[in-house]
Amino acid sequence: MGETHEVPRHTVADFVPHLGYATEGQTFGGIPLPNTPGPPQYRPQPQPLHFAMGKLPPAIVEREEFDHIQERLRAIEGGKDYAFAIMAEPCLVPDVVIPSKFKVPDFDKYKDTTCPKNHLKMYNRKMGAYSKNEKLLMHFFQESLIGAVVTWYTNLEPSRVHSWKDLMIAFIRRYQ
Repeated sequence: MGETHEVPRHTVADFVPHLGYATEGQTFGGIPLPNTPGPPQYRPQPQPLHFAMGKLPPAIVEREEFDHIQERLRAIEGGKDYAFAIMAEPCLVPDVVIPSKFKVPDFDKYKDTTCPKNHLKMYNRKMGAYSKNEKLLMHFFQESLIGAVVTWYTNLEPSRVHSWKDLMIAFIRRYQ
């Protein structure tokens, strides 16, 4: 019990600096240059320590890619937390009957930059021959949409859209 161990005490003189670099002065903005006569000199670092505006750090990009892969796997495996896992109603009009000689007209695509009422008028004109078939009008309306508007259409709740009129009202309310 009477023994005491001495803790070695080091001084600055005990440390040997790296031979290639100066050990004096600040290193803000760079790393020291090799020892040269005179005051310490510094050179800029080869890579900046900040990220360019608009670009995500590689670690975040990798994490997002990983999350995306996990989400796709859950969809394949039928995971409960995936939005499309429950496919009881895969589309807005599940029981649509498409005529055998029907050809989808070429529509001007709506992308939320023009008047939704004018888009509906043009859609109705192109689908005029099928104006009595509401289910066909509702089903092929998605062919006249692009971008985020398609996402809006695919996320419509089928229990709230029962007719072509319901769909037109929902479309105008959303994009007016």
